Amino acid sequence: MQADFNTNLVDIDLIPDGKGPPFELFARWRREDPVHWNPAPEAGSYVSKQAGAGLDQGFWVLTRYKDVDTVSRNQELFSSWLGGPTIWDYRGEYLERQRAGMMGMDPQRHIRTKRLVTPVFTPRVISEFEPNIVRVAGEIIDSVAAKGSCEFVFDVASKLPVYTFCELLGVPSEDRDLIFDLGNGAADTESESRDHEAVVMQLVQYGAALAAKKMESPDDSMMSRVANGIVDGDRLAPEEVAMFFVLLSIAGHETTRATATHFIRLMTEHPDQYALLQSDIDKYLSGAIDEVLRFSPPVIKFRRTATQDTEIGGYPVKAGDKIYLSYAAANRDPEMFPDPDRFDITRANASRHLAFGIGPHVCLGARLASLQLKHLLKQVVTRIPDFRIAGEPRYLRTIWFNAIMHMPIAFTPEGQN
Repeated sequence: MQADFNTNLVDIDLIPDGKGPPFELFARWRREDPVHWNPAPEAGSYVSKQAGAGLDQGFWVLTRYKDVDTVSRNQELFSSWLGGPTIWDYRGEYLERQRAGMMGMDPQRHIRTKRLVTPVFTPRVISEFEPNIVRVAGEIIDSVAAKGSCEFVFDVASKLPVYTFCELLGVPSEDRDLIFDLGNGAADTESESRDHEAVVMQLVQYGAALAAKKMESPDDSMMSRVANGIVDGDRLAPEEVAMFFVLLSIAGHETTRATATHFIRLMTEHPDQYALLQSDIDKYLSGAIDEVLRFSPPVIKFRRTATQDTEIGGYPVKAGDKIYLSYAAANRDPEMFPDPDRFDITRANASRHLAFGIGPHVCLGARLASLQLKHLLKQVVTRIPDFRIAGEPRYLRTIWFNAIMHMPIAFTPEGQN
């Protein structure tokens, strides 16, 4: 699909047809119309598969890094609670469910909730968990290295983040395949074959049941801390605990999986950069991961709603207007990243990408995700170094994620190279 100036970003086929976000379109909007009005789609042209979700309001699309950064940091003026954190128009109980999740809480509730969960993501805790990540990363590559081929997304990229998520939250090992399946189904917001609302409700119910178990028998898991934690004399409501579980069941593995897959794709497409990485993997790997996150961010956007009449970058915005934070566009802004369409693993400021968001709602698990990517991808590069894509990658059909759902690779079996 060739995006033109009037392309509507809620076109469900835009990402899979274009093999990723429409970067050329974003560049044109940034030059000519950096706070771009995206109208509501024509009636009947697009209907979300999510229950209670419509798209009857247009929205402002931000393509400049500084605008995305500014709006993301100001929750009082640009709220993730008022209309929820996603671009869809939710109402009633569906909007309240969005507000129960950390991404959609009001600022004060969000601050208190972060105080409950942040200790789980401290450098000390993550460092203690790192040996488990190293071990499982090795086991994942053990399972494919001698075969000479695999389907990278689900044979490799998905397994480590799901293990980590389940281990940290205290999900029993016998339930991990279920959570893996439900998390994937919840991320596939426009599934043609599954009832998205039913999948999300299964996750909500599982999260509520797990929280109840942790309240009866507390342990050191993240879910136990959230379910039993009290901040300023206040405990999270049951629906908030359940939505916390839903959020992590999606974000806890979708973004890491997508980034690992894009890493393989980009190293295949840029052999000079891959050769540089191989020349000194310990020197270049962290920078390479940041550049992959900048160049192909796994999350395409989030939403804010203006709480009063204001302006963004000199453009007037009215109270109640929806704001589309385009991380893909911001990550290619030449004002922040010179020569932004060049993939360069030595880019000095690649770590300033917005793939994990910025401001109050920055991803709490960013450090953990980076650690998982580091150990998994080091195993790939050192043990099956001549990987190549062996079939056409298939992208997830969604307006939410920049995710590849199927990508077979081939390589020389370990021990024969």
